[in-house]
Amino acid sequence: MKPFQGKRIVITGASRGVGFESAKLFLAAGAEVFGTGRDRDRLDRATVELAKLGRFTPFLVDFDDPTAPAAVTEVVAKTWSALDFLLNNAAVQTYKQDWYDEGLAILNEQWRCNVFAPHELIFRLVPMLERGIEPRIVNVGSGAGNRQALQTQPDMPTYRLTKYALGGMTMLWAAQLKGKVAVNALDPGWLRTDLGGPNAPGVPADGGQRMVEICSLPWTETGKFWYGNQEISF
Repeated sequence: MKPFQGKRIVITGASRGVGFESAKLFLAAGAEVFGTGRDRDRLDRATVELAKLGRFTPFLVDFDDPTAPAAVTEVVAKTWSALDFLLNNAAVQTYKQDWYDEGLAILNEQWRCNVFAPHELIFRLVPMLERGIEPRIVNVGSGAGNRQALQTQPDMPTYRLTKYALGGMTMLWAAQLKGKVAVNALDPGWLRTDLGGPNAPGVPADGGQRMVEICSLPWTETGKFWYGNQEISF
């Protein structure tokens, strides 16, 4: 029996990086995966590879669009009657030195994808998750957005702030859904992805493995921040 046999998993940002590597591992482990992507060509290429491993359903959507979470929910509800995992992985990042270098627009633009969209997906998909088997939500955060980083590193402030907010949202949803849905946050590590850049020490496959590790924790673990299966501080 494969460890995720029959599990129904939604992964946002599944066409690249951590999302793509996670989808590969979950499909190989027997899961069914519904994956989103914002770039049609990249999603098409990913679908060719992922469909070789199992049942993968692609969905083209851009979480900068305020209607995106509702659109995802509608299609997921037509795909399955229940959901076991929601993995909020999609995010955007623009590297700037500080708030003045960023200006005022970036915070407004990126808050929707990095915070509002994961929150709305949880809000809308909880009924399906509650019909799942030991259902879980994983919000992909970052060590760049923990409290210590905010106090000592003023670069890329919007990204850091949105990831810090995602951690707070994780704790609040975990408290509300305790005993019904496990809700945790994951730091996948600093990886050579479009977000992490070419100088990162890790590769996307490392993040995929850490996603599998957090999803393999006891279901009773909730409201925490993890680096794979190691608990860390928000």
